[in-house]
Amino acid sequence: MDKKFNLIFDFDSTFIKLETIEVLANFSLEKNPNRISIAKQVKKMTALAMTGKLLFSSALLQRISLLELNEKHIYKTIEFLKTQISTSIKNSLSFFKKNRKNCYIVSGGFKEIIIPIVRDFNFIEDNIYANSFIYDNDSISVNINNPLSKDNGKVLVAKNIKGNNIIIGDGYTDYEVKKYGQANIFIQYIENINRKELNNKADFISSDFKKIIKFISDVQ
Repeated sequence: MDKKFNLIFDFDSTFIKLETIEVLANFSLEKNPNRISIAKQVKKMTALAMTGKLLFSSALLQRISLLELNEKHIYKTIEFLKTQISTSIKNSLSFFKKNRKNCYIVSGGFKEIIIPIVRDFNFIEDNIYANSFIYDNDSISVNINNPLSKDNGKVLVAKNIKGNNIIIGDGYTDYEVKKYGQANIFIQYIENINRKELNNKADFISSDFKKIIKFISDVQ
């Protein structure tokens, strides 16, 4: 790939097949008698936030507050999500190793979970931007001083990535990076979910990362 572009990847439902918070909910609520109804609430808030119908900051804090997290749940989530890499991304490992300097992850997910999952893809750790946990005895919460816990957090962080940027993701928060001028192109990645509300906002839509690579090559 020509070094003209930086590729900024979302993580949940893009790099991986699932939403991290929903997996955390499954593990942390395993013994909670209300786990089914709480899991539905978490899933609904995710969908609303990813289609721009609920502020991301509200969705993040409300979802985490419903969980009963401890370190064991985080470890289980990491090990499970290692098996849930999006198929066409998993099949493009050589691309990531070749272009590591130009590949970034900007996610509303959690760095403690993302870094061990993407390690085999040779990402530079400083190129991974995500939320972080605060550990306080047995309780775990979100670091609200992290810009990615805020509304338009991805836009704020993308300002640190200098050059011509392409944002690749499935949700409204990814589109916002282009909307507010921090990316030249928004590619909607639909291998795992197609949020149809975004179809008319994308410069390119694909379920296959190899087709995305070709599109990028053609526009350079």
